[in-house]
Amino acid sequence: QNPADMPHFALRLAATALLLSCANAFSAPGLAMPRLGGGAAVCSVASRGLVAAPARSLRIGAVSRVGLSMGLVDREVITEGDGKTFPQSGDTLTVHYEGTLARGGTKFDSSYDRGSPLQFQIGQGQVIKGWDQGMMDMSLGEKATLTIQPFFAYGPQGSPPDIPPMSTLIFVVELLGINDVKA
Repeated sequence: QNPADMPHFALRLAATALLLSCANAFSAPGLAMPRLGGGAAVCSVASRGLVAAPARSLRIGAVSRVGLSMGLVDREVITEGDGKTFPQSGDTLTVHYEGTLARGGTKFDSSYDRGSPLQFQIGQGQVIKGWDQGMMDMSLGEKATLTIQPFFAYGPQGSPPDIPPMSTLIFVVELLGINDVKA
């Protein structure tokens, strides 16, 4: 239903219900994201209506937002992947990445500079929450920019000396492999 056709109270009630349904999908200890159709949910109030939609299969330049409408992790596709091979929790991912601070653009880490991609198990807490959530909907071979808000990065403690407290981080990530399947 078009929000413009809804009485003010009904619109507020519908928006509140949507946000609560998205928020209720979070678990307190792990802040696990809601899942829709195997993909991370994108919860927002759109100009034409209320939506909760999966974020997979984005086109180049499209942005998905993982988290409530506050956008804890934004993913912008640079290069599309195969569009069919996606990681599952527990899979071993091989990625190249470069991390910079949103404020000032200072590079703090890069697997490209070391000449060696990183391997980790997704969804197991081995990396920051923004990676666990943002990479879950990347397809094999995809290259994307992840903009990660502080509470899905290093939060109030930061990661001294390179990452100050409450820093928004920007990562360019390239999904090179999922388990034994390479891009």
